[in-house]
Amino acid sequence: MDADQILSDTSNRYYPLPKRKWKYYQEWHDTLFFHWKVPSVQLEKYLPDGMELDTFDDTAWVSLVAFEVKNMTMRNLPVLPYISHFHEINIRTYVIKDGIPGIYLFSIETDKLIEVLFSRLFIGLPYKKSEIIRTKKSLLSENTISNSYSDIEYEKSNSLLEKTELDIWLTERHALYDDCNRSLCRFDIHHQEWKLENLNAKINKIKYNAGHYGLTVSPDKIQYAEKIDVVLWGKKTA
Repeated sequence: MDADQILSDTSNRYYPLPKRKWKYYQEWHDTLFFHWKVPSVQLEKYLPDGMELDTFDDTAWVSLVAFEVKNMTMRNLPVLPYISHFHEINIRTYVIKDGIPGIYLFSIETDKLIEVLFSRLFIGLPYKKSEIIRTKKSLLSENTISNSYSDIEYEKSNSLLEKTELDIWLTERHALYDDCNRSLCRFDIHHQEWKLENLNAKINKIKYNAGHYGLTVSPDKIQYAEKIDVVLWGKKTA
């Protein structure tokens, strides 16, 4: 880990780095991005007050993002082998608050109960425990409480994606917004620019909801990234 190297390039950010010290470090491995176009009306009323839905060419988007977290640690603390490695799936849309673009989470899942407790207690994110099984060519997930699941097959093409403005708009987000004890909070994030690759994928079945929209087996855009190093700041009131 070299936080100084991560922070040395901020050309991909839409707003300056926080002046506070960062608190957490993570590595995100084998990130799968599945994106769907969504009518704004199916999302807007599910956003917290004071938050504006962000759109690209007047179109809203919802994404399923799945990755493996490795070497997560708090600043100046060692990596804890079991707690520091886990799988994550989040369902998100794209928002703006006070001129700062970011993402808003409809759900965030992990495969480890201890990670749910750790993240809720120390970070403040509302993780839920789900069954998540990743291989080099498949993603399976299930949450029996929310009745959500996925069955996805994929194969890396090992070719860099020729990024469009939309690709950048969907991925270069450095603020995460969420509901925290009946108020809106923001988590600031920084990583260098995503190195996106093409991905061949097939969604066999899926059931996740974002607002009033249910994800379908036919996403409008798919992306993949092998690895990115991330620093995160503690939550603050948005």
